Amino acid sequence: MIENKIAIGFFQSWAGISQIIHAVHYLRLFFFMGLGIGLSIFVNNYGVEKLTDFIYQYRFWISGILLIVLVFFEIHGSSILYWQNYLSNLTSVYEPLIGISRGIRSDEWAVNTPMMLSQYYNNSGLFPYFSETIRGTLTDTFIIYGQPVRDIAIFFRPFHWGYLLLAPAKGLSFFWIGRVIALFLVSFEFGMILTQKSKLLSLIYALLITWSPVVQWWFAINGLVEMLVFGQLALIMITLYMNNQNYFKRSLYALVVLICAGGYILTFYPAWQVPLAYVFMALFIGVVLENQKHFIWNKKDVGIGIGLILFLSLGMIYILSKSGGTISSVMNTVYPGGSAETGGNQVSRLFLYPGNLFFTFSRELTYANLCELAVYFDFFPMGIILTAWVLFKQKKADKLLILMLAANAALILWCLFPWPEWLAKATLLSYSKPVRAFLAVGFLNILLLIRALALFEGAFSKWVKAGSAMIMSVVITLLSLKIYEGYLDLKMSILILFFLFGSFYVILSGNKNWARKALFVISLVIVFIAGLFVNPVVSGLDGIYQLSLIKKIQQINTAENGLWIVDSGTEIGFPVINLPLMAGAPTINSTNVYPTLERWHLLDPDGSEEKIYNRYAHISINLTNTNNETNFVLKSPDLFEVNLNINDLEKMEVAYVFSKRDLSLLSNEKVSFNELADENGFKLYSINYN
Repeated sequence: MIENKIAIGFFQSWAGISQIIHAVHYLRLFFFMGLGIGLSIFVNNYGVEKLTDFIYQYRFWISGILLIVLVFFEIHGSSILYWQNYLSNLTSVYEPLIGISRGIRSDEWAVNTPMMLSQYYNNSGLFPYFSETIRGTLTDTFIIYGQPVRDIAIFFRPFHWGYLLLAPAKGLSFFWIGRVIALFLVSFEFGMILTQKSKLLSLIYALLITWSPVVQWWFAINGLVEMLVFGQLALIMITLYMNNQNYFKRSLYALVVLICAGGYILTFYPAWQVPLAYVFMALFIGVVLENQKHFIWNKKDVGIGIGLILFLSLGMIYILSKSGGTISSVMNTVYPGGSAETGGNQVSRLFLYPGNLFFTFSRELTYANLCELAVYFDFFPMGIILTAWVLFKQKKADKLLILMLAANAALILWCLFPWPEWLAKATLLSYSKPVRAFLAVGFLNILLLIRALALFEGAFSKWVKAGSAMIMSVVITLLSLKIYEGYLDLKMSILILFFLFGSFYVILSGNKNWARKALFVISLVIVFIAGLFVNPVVSGLDGIYQLSLIKKIQQINTAENGLWIVDSGTEIGFPVINLPLMAGAPTINSTNVYPTLERWHLLDPDGSEEKIYNRYAHISINLTNTNNETNFVLKSPDLFEVNLNINDLEKMEVAYVFSKRDLSLLSNEKVSFNELADENGFKLYSINYN
């Protein structure tokens, strides 16, 4: 369905069903059927309980073996093959093993991944902290869009360690697969704490967190996965620390907490860091209160605590000494800058989750970015309802539930209503737009639901469950239908209605064994249709490094390194501006994650247009040979255009140009263009200054 762009609507006619039948890759189908039959035979012979006990007992070994195997075969989820849509005269067309490359994930395949690959091909050496390739000048690669660096600071970024030890394709595989496995395992282990060791509820929790729509649509950037891994892992380590009196083990737990704390800080994305910090702070207090009766401490613990704070402080001071200028530059940009948010106007996000079911398999939204509408499938308002039942009906003053409910209330208020600016700044929520902060609300809704289900006692009558489920499912379906502005048709809405009704009925059945198993099946359905196929399954990077264009750029750059620009005069701009990075070509107008003011001041000596270029930006350069002076034009908050008179090229010390047009027509007595190659629809030029 995904690979052939078959929408759900095709199931509504025999002609559509016929097209689906003809599009099936039967070899792949039979392979997966064989796996299913084999698993069924194994379960039939040995029993489900024996199989699940085996998997649980050896879960870390199984995960380790799976990681090694998948990295060996260079499996990753990058949409990097989407680059082929911008090229012509391809000798080979590479396809994902499963799924499709997502053009909408351009911040991954067109920005983050090319920047990572550029770290392998710097003229100054492997993995520099300050790259000469990105922006065509010394650029901090560590702190913004954090890339792998050969520096002690990488201690706080364990998912980048694979890059330093492995070739590009295997390093990329380690980054993707390692994070998936880590998030699932950590979520499961934290689920065991959350649910008081209910394996089934913990598994449901891990599935809903790892393969949620919002996590999968934002999987490779902005450090969301790292925040969830580090936050939950730190809580697991604190629990183990408080329940173990072996000081060697306590020291190891503290070391992991150190990595988690540093890693969380260095995700450097306050829009998610701050609201998620509220979640983890509530959980931290709850975990400490729940385990305090088992905790025996002495002077050694004080020493470990001081050591942890000292090493974390030293690490951050070291990184600040290297990246302080970068941070200052970002904070002083026009965009994103340091503008203060005051919250509010996001009530609609509470009812987005039903529509997320169709994002993977159906048509694109014409009026919005799918990624921006991706949320946790959190079954709102069930978590809050069950929490209220446990706290007030059962009169169980559960510390974790109370703290999480308080954090949820604060964040929901931030998302729904404007706050006074002084309060927004005092709570640090001014760093987070409500549209981003809502992620923490969805996370908390799942946490509340799973915790409340673990503590739920008593039962509702069938009529109460059916009536309540029907009312809530109808209301949420209607609200969702309105919010999506025509994206959801009648048939999709009916599917949502039945799915929500069944889900709510099962959840209201509480701690019944059949209900938990049913919720597990519901979670699998959500994972399968809303999360699992968001990102493609791809093997290797041959789709990039077998391109004649990339090979030619590498050849030119190796022979004589020089500064490049991408000429956007016809048809090209973003994302093509970042293509030369993957060959190690220092590119002036590759995405500037922070501005190069000194360079732009050469073209704008009086700084009159600084508001245009003082920003995070994708930069289009349009070469001209007219009497007009070089000028800047702002196209959008993160995109500006430079109409660059070729007589100013020498000021910028440009040596090569990457273009689609015949630049020889622009040559004059001062500047001439020498065509070096014509590959995959692009021309490469060297520049002669007369």
